[in-house]
Amino acid sequence: SDKILIIEQLLDKVDNLIIGGGMTYTFSLAEGGKIGRSISEPDKVELAKSLIEKAKAKGVNIYMPLDNLCADDFNNNANRQIVNKGEIPDGWEGLDIGPKSIELFQQIIAESKTILWNGPMGVFEFPNFAKGTNAIADAVVKATEDNGAFSLIGGGDSASAVNNAGYGDRVSYVSTGGGALLEYMEGKVLPGVAALEA
Repeated sequence: SDKILIIEQLLDKVDNLIIGGGMTYTFSLAEGGKIGRSISEPDKVELAKSLIEKAKAKGVNIYMPLDNLCADDFNNNANRQIVNKGEIPDGWEGLDIGPKSIELFQQIIAESKTILWNGPMGVFEFPNFAKGTNAIADAVVKATEDNGAFSLIGGGDSASAVNNAGYGDRVSYVSTGGGALLEYMEGKVLPGVAALEA
């Protein structure tokens, strides 16, 4: 829920914003999509609608998954199917992004010069639902090494994904302080930083 609140601040700082992971389904609801029993924040749907409109007004491109890898149970060995965005059947939940989303997100990352990644694309702790997160990690490393992009990985889950893939030293910077990093970007005063500046 903290992440959805920070998006408004990011709209003044980014050209492109990729939304994946659990936040996807709140935004899908905002667009009238079906999300089955995927994780979502119904109390944030109006905020998501507002953010989509603000992004359009500011000329910021918001990219959401075109498809999702869904499961009929929350475990690695659940039955799986790929469905188009907004078409998750009842009794199923989105646990990763699908192949069309991976291709789109990789293209956007490849064209970026500064990359902030906070949060996995799915339940990467389950190997059968880690493909999206791993593909994004690959794309960030490729953009960093081949295109000279500055890549900042912020947050415990993203840092774990990058480090588990052996990429920790192949991106520009890995921060484990995800929430604090986002608060700092939002312009909030962090007590530890304030104490150091005093």
